Amino acid sequence: MEAEKISLLIADDHPLFRAGVKQSLEKLESVEIYEAEDGDKALDIIRKIEPDVAVIDIRMPGKTGFEILSLLYNTGVATKIILLTMHKNVNYFYKAISVGAKGYLLKETAVQDLVEAVKTVYRGGTFISKRLQAMIESEKSDEFQNKLLIDSVNSLTCAERQIMKLLADWKTNNEIADILSNSIRTIENHRANISEKLNLRGVHSLIQFAIENHELF
Repeated sequence: MEAEKISLLIADDHPLFRAGVKQSLEKLESVEIYEAEDGDKALDIIRKIEPDVAVIDIRMPGKTGFEILSLLYNTGVATKIILLTMHKNVNYFYKAISVGAKGYLLKETAVQDLVEAVKTVYRGGTFISKRLQAMIESEKSDEFQNKLLIDSVNSLTCAERQIMKLLADWKTNNEIADILSNSIRTIENHRANISEKLNLRGVHSLIQFAIENHELF
C-alpha cells in the first residue's frame, strides 16, 4: 500500500539550514516539500496551498513566525504549524501555544527531532522538543509568572508593541517619534504606559525587557 504523502513547508532564511532539514526529512516515506526564505512568502504558500505541516522559523525577514500564527489563528486554515527558534526562552513557547502552534523546536536539536515532530503534528498531536520539556520542568515554579508575563504583553496596544520592537533595535525616543510620525511627548507617554502594564521601573529595565523578549512583540 502506498504511503500517504505529507505536504510540508520549510520556512527559514538560511539556505544551509533548509538543506539540512530537507535531508533529515528524506527518512519520511512520502513527502512533498515547499520552501520559503521569508515570512511573507511562507504566509502566501500556506494560504494558497495549505500544506499539511509548516515548519517556520520564529525570526525571518518579512513576517515573523508569531505574526504568521496570529494572522492564521481561527481562520480555518488546516495547516499545522511547528515553530523553530534558537532562543531558549520558555516565554516564547507559551506565546506560540497561545496562538495555535502545534509544535515547538529548538534549532540546535531540530534536525534530530524534526521527523518525529512532523509525524506527531500531522497525526493531530503536539510536539515539544525534549530539551524544551526539560527547561519547562525546571521552571515549573515560575509557570504562573510566565503566564502573567504573557498576559501583560498581550495587553499592550499595537502602538505600544511597535515601540517595544523599536526599543529592542536600540532606537531612541527621537528616532521612534520620527519613524511613527508622533511627538516625543507621545512616545514618552506610551513608554510610561508600557512600563506600568509590565510592572517595570526605570528606563533601562524597559529597554532590557524589550531586547530579551523581542520575539513576543
